[in-house]
Amino acid sequence: MQEHSLIEDRLFLDFFGRQENIRYLEYMLEVLLDLDENTLHGKLTFESTLERENIESKTNRCDIVYETDDVIYNLEAYTTLDGKAFAKSTAYMITLSNNKLVKQEKYHPKKQLIQINIARHVSEEMEKVCEQCLTLKPLNKYVSMMIIRLDCLEKVDYNRNRSKDYIRLLRFLKAETQEEREEISKGNGVLESMCIDIPSRMDTELDPAFFDHDAWERKMNYERGEEAGEKRGIAIGEERGEKRGITIGEERAENSLIQKMISKGKSDEEIADTTEIDIKRIQELRAAMC
Repeated sequence: MQEHSLIEDRLFLDFFGRQENIRYLEYMLEVLLDLDENTLHGKLTFESTLERENIESKTNRCDIVYETDDVIYNLEAYTTLDGKAFAKSTAYMITLSNNKLVKQEKYHPKKQLIQINIARHVSEEMEKVCEQCLTLKPLNKYVSMMIIRLDCLEKVDYNRNRSKDYIRLLRFLKAETQEEREEISKGNGVLESMCIDIPSRMDTELDPAFFDHDAWERKMNYERGEEAGEKRGIAIGEERGEKRGITIGEERAENSLIQKMISKGKSDEEIADTTEIDIKRIQELRAAMC
């Protein structure tokens, strides 16, 4: 079994974002936010705003989003929290907050949003920001943020006044081997239970690219670009179809045929000769797919 830290992006999402592991998420939030034990037990539900059917959804922009009647919890995990990652994190907060606005005399969020960013490492440019968000910092009346640094576990000043459960949980998240996790979890029922379930999520022999975050980002970007290209191509085709006096259905069929031929590596000239469709239109559809 290949060893990994639980904080690695895809594993964090895959493990804590599953309904069957919701007790682990409840426990983590209770400890990180210094809530009484079982405060959140049975109260968390999946956030549906972003249509999170599964972890490979094209609409997936956040790591883990759950909610109660009053609060939305958004957890983000970073191998390295740098300026670019923080910008994305802020954009996620804005998206979630906007989706919960209610228009009355002015806009009012229906729920409080708490975003927790957990990072194994932090870039130099983010040092001051992290210092400001060491504890849960209200950014306004409705939105709060917390940044947790696993690279500061040994710094007494950074973790002053933290509970033993808090430090143990962070050590558990940071640990890179099952042996380390089992040693850390001794005497804590929830962490011991997590140790039993973790190995099945960490066996990467069948999918060695599971932890390749860059490859995952490329895949997501490609799919979003491909989807946008298809929509643009259809729009171009429908506009031309109206001018040529053919139905939208016929135009879409032609668009689909052209796109398939492009995908198979056919040149614009070959497609035009085969389909008798104007080569300029083929070129526009090809550009829309890029």
